[in-house]
Amino acid sequence: GLNPAQHDAVVHAQGPLLILAGPGSGKTRVIAHRIAHLIGEQETPAARVVAVTFTNKAARELRDRIELLLGSAARGITMGTFHSVCSRFLRIDGEVIGVPRSFAIYDDADQMALMKRVCSEFNLEPRQYPPRAVLSVISQAKSELRGPTAFAAQLKTYFEEIVARCYQRYQTMLIDNSALDFDDIIMKAVELFRASEEVREKYQSRYEHVLVDEFQD
Repeated sequence: GLNPAQHDAVVHAQGPLLILAGPGSGKTRVIAHRIAHLIGEQETPAARVVAVTFTNKAARELRDRIELLLGSAARGITMGTFHSVCSRFLRIDGEVIGVPRSFAIYDDADQMALMKRVCSEFNLEPRQYPPRAVLSVISQAKSELRGPTAFAAQLKTYFEEIVARCYQRYQTMLIDNSALDFDDIIMKAVELFRASEEVREKYQSRYEHVLVDEFQD
């Protein structure tokens, strides 16, 4: 049931492959069939395959498709959202960079409550320095892999100076609470792989095939 372009992607030989296609054109279908081909036809052990996507809905759809194609042979595949897979890595090996195995993940409400405490400590006027706006800048910095020190080194406005102070305090309070926020999960996973050659090589040797859906996100 695959068209020629989809079939070519599914049976692609060794090496990287980038698929560019519009919405509804079958990208997730290709990834599911690609995994089924690797495990069913090329006899790749399921444990050597990792598949990640952006949303929980997309991850469930991908898992359902793969299980439909492979049945019980799908067991052992590392599969989920970017955040869930990175959380798994951090719970196993994050202590290398000071992340406790039992870390809590703060949702939006938790982050807002914490930032309001930070702003209150600094006596910031909420209408002038809305906690949501401060959090937004911090979130952007984390998506660019800039921690408090790196952010503070590149300030351009007075507002950013305020954010830098809040960012440092906010991060300290997260650590005190053994917590990560949603943006930390990706940033800390990257930090882990950069900091520890041993951990990096462990996952490099484990995973032979890495499949990424919605990579632009």
